[in-house]
Amino acid sequence: MFIIARYLLRKFIPLFFLSLMVLVGILMMSHFLRLFSLAVMKGIPILWVIGCFTRLLPFILSLALPMAFLVSILLSFGDLSQGSEIMAMRSCGISFWGIVWPFFVVTILLSATLFYLNHKASPEGYHAFRKQYLRASSHINHIDLEPGSFLILGTWKLYAAKTDKKTGHMENVYLVDISKTRDLRIVSPEGRLTVQKALGAKLVLKDGSIFFPNSDPTKLTVGHFSTYQVDIPLTEEGGSSSMDIPEMNSRTLIERIHNPKTTPQHQREYRVELAVRSAEALSPLIFFLISVPIGVGLGRDSRARSFALSLGILFAFYGLLSFGIGMGRRNPKLSDIAPWAADAAGLVAGIFLYIRASTL
Repeated sequence: MFIIARYLLRKFIPLFFLSLMVLVGILMMSHFLRLFSLAVMKGIPILWVIGCFTRLLPFILSLALPMAFLVSILLSFGDLSQGSEIMAMRSCGISFWGIVWPFFVVTILLSATLFYLNHKASPEGYHAFRKQYLRASSHINHIDLEPGSFLILGTWKLYAAKTDKKTGHMENVYLVDISKTRDLRIVSPEGRLTVQKALGAKLVLKDGSIFFPNSDPTKLTVGHFSTYQVDIPLTEEGGSSSMDIPEMNSRTLIERIHNPKTTPQHQREYRVELAVRSAEALSPLIFFLISVPIGVGLGRDSRARSFALSLGILFAFYGLLSFGIGMGRRNPKLSDIAPWAADAAGLVAGIFLYIRASTL
């Protein structure tokens, strides 16, 4: 029995990893183009791109693993059926379960992996990826100094009558603090603005004056300086953002569900997300029950038919899953149940197909 199991797994495992690599590559492609474009524009090293992919990988794997499993199962059993190997093994007295049990073990391992990915690793990795991406996209590595115009840098508004874009030298500089915490105004005959990549900008002013607000609204307090340096962090608006639902691990979702400050609408969305993560984690079991009996009866031209059937099964499963998500978000009584519609339908169909195949 173990000899047959090793033989079957030797056919399945290469197909599984090949399918997984192709699907991961396809799912990564859109992110790769966006990351590579950002790295080129911002002058970010390639190691940053690699780090982003590392953080994003659990999220991509949670999507690719069930699909790769379905495709490889259908291809494996299609090849076995086309070569009449299934018939030969059944003729030797090997039961249907005796043939498929190695794939069932793989199914359980995949479902356990997906439970961990969906509930913890995937949302945390996606959050780390999005945080790093937003931080990188908010960095400004170059400033265009235009003479005679105002430029907003962080909490400061900068004006210079004359500027040199190459050296950053400025003449007749006027600097205003636009934050609500204080009201400073700085005037200087000359200064220099330099950019420190990924750190910020440094503005050095010479022989100027600082005007402070006074308790008497008709007066100002004035201070003079020979050298004044202002360090400005270079980030654009939108460089930080609150967590979205895909970025929250399941523990965070549960805490927010039980938080009395959470609105009913958000509670429904969090409950639906928890159910979806568990339902998707069990998708390998559903695909196993459906694809194995179908793969056994493929016969000739099994590879082409396997791809077509795998697409049909995926569309049906994720279509029902999307339907359940919509129902759960609209009806609070179905929030914990509706996302399981795809698994329930697949389980019924799979059991029927499995019983039918095992009795042949």
